[in-house]
Amino acid sequence: MATAENPAPSPRRRFFRAGLKALFEGVEHASASLHDVLPRAKRALAGVPTRASESLLRPPGALAEATFATTCQRSGECIAACPVHALRPLRSSDPLRDATPYLVPSQRACVVCEDLACMKACPSGALTLVPKEAIRIGLAEVHHGDCRRSFGEPCRECVDRCPLGSAAIGLDERGRVEVRQPGCIGCGVCEYYCPTAPRAITIQPWPAAPLPTR
Repeated sequence: MATAENPAPSPRRRFFRAGLKALFEGVEHASASLHDVLPRAKRALAGVPTRASESLLRPPGALAEATFATTCQRSGECIAACPVHALRPLRSSDPLRDATPYLVPSQRACVVCEDLACMKACPSGALTLVPKEAIRIGLAEVHHGDCRRSFGEPCRECVDRCPLGSAAIGLDERGRVEVRQPGCIGCGVCEYYCPTAPRAITIQPWPAAPLPTR
């Protein structure tokens, strides 16, 4: 209540007080939002899955995920052996998967090298040596709505670059890109060379077996 010693604030003063209150409330809200967003942004930059159960693209010859995660020694030997540096160590808060090798085809694809180097370098058996036709990293999926061929352009990058050739990918009777099973091994070369943004062909992991519970 206003008194002679504490007169009521003028309309102008009330206006500025209300403005400052709104400003500080906005700053507090923004700070809270950043508190929630920044950890997610850091995980994204580090390539860390947001969920422990998220499927990953593993190196050629990898065991089923549940077995792979407990067999891999995280020695880094397969990563060092890859001639095109396609493998990278996972940074994850999940100790079962932290430091295990995986691929991101849009950044660097497996080229199915003649030496099958990563499989031979693995000291633990988490990667087993199999013929290149038997590799199952994942499976390519075509997004025709993004494909240049859907708009009349003669793009063939994914078809011409595939190391497995016509056994894995080609054009159907309508001239559209067609992924052919079981020839596709999921190496990711098609995704890597696809010129569209977003990419019109991407590698999807095979359905993952559940990870062991701790």
